[in-house]
Amino acid sequence: MPLSSHHRLSGTLPYAVALTAVAGFADTHVFLFLTRVFIANMSGNLVLFGIALGEGRWTPSARFLTAIVAFVVGIGVASLVHDRRRRAGKRLRPDVLLAVEAGLLTFVFLWAYLVRGDEEGARIVVYPVLVAGAFAMGMQNASLLRVGAVAVATTYASGSVARFGSEGALALGATDATEASPHLRAVRVLGALIVAYVAGAAVAAFLGRSPGWLLVPIAALLVIAVLNHKRLERIEAARMSGEVDPDPERGWTHPASDP
Repeated sequence: MPLSSHHRLSGTLPYAVALTAVAGFADTHVFLFLTRVFIANMSGNLVLFGIALGEGRWTPSARFLTAIVAFVVGIGVASLVHDRRRRAGKRLRPDVLLAVEAGLLTFVFLWAYLVRGDEEGARIVVYPVLVAGAFAMGMQNASLLRVGAVAVATTYASGSVARFGSEGALALGATDATEASPHLRAVRVLGALIVAYVAGAAVAAFLGRSPGWLLVPIAALLVIAVLNHKRLERIEAARMSGEVDPDPERGWTHPASDP
């Protein structure tokens, strides 16, 4: 059945860029300063997992697998919550998911700050970080799926890079401006997300290993959650009054015009 606008996990480009920068920052900080495992970039974990298996390094293998499973479970839980609300005719609440994600990253911060010990790799204390962090990133990935008509992922960049090349080639091969327009829009969105991910990673690496820097993505998530909540309230009010949003990149339209 057609989905009304309050059943669409779409958002604005600034919203997607901010979430992607958060993922790049958190991923880099955890990888560089807590344990050499990604909590957002599962493509990297899969490669490293395979390498560790091939070399017979079982402790790293267990860590990569833990992060991968936690990420998948995070996406699954968030998707199940969305599906239950959709079936009940209720609007989706990505803002709540982002607030929960901020709470999970707060746990990671507290764990990293309070539990200190011997050199990385020698203790089991990294597992709570991997479980909470990867689960949180999985939830984030399910909280925003589109910017307008462009499908996006805010916790990893490999898909964005591949699609950036594809959409760029299609834009160059278009016969007229009308044909090129949707591809150029996708290039703009995907390019912005790639830059945001790299920028978030670069800032985390520059700031250094202090656990306190994890408060940066936590604060950003809380701000994003509040702003998204207000945005959802405006969308709901406009939907109920029958208004139409003229900007397709805002991610909503009048329900009667939904395909």
